[in-house]
Amino acid sequence: MQKLAQTWEREDAEQRIAEVLDAARNGAVQTIRDSDGVFEVTFKAVVKKQPAGRYLARGGPIKR
Repeated sequence: MQKLAQTWEREDAEQRIAEVLDAARNGAVQTIRDSDGVFEVTFKAVVKKQPAGRYLARGGPIKR
């Protein structure tokens, strides 16, 4: 799927919020125009935390 930024009018974005959020999840910034300004919708994945010992046990970068 292509990552295309899209601009929405607020009313349209409210009616199609699932589409707006899915596009943001796929890496495309979604801009929603409002009468007072704009919203920019982006997605940031949650990084799962793990115990420090497990992280350190993985070792450093692979030497090539």
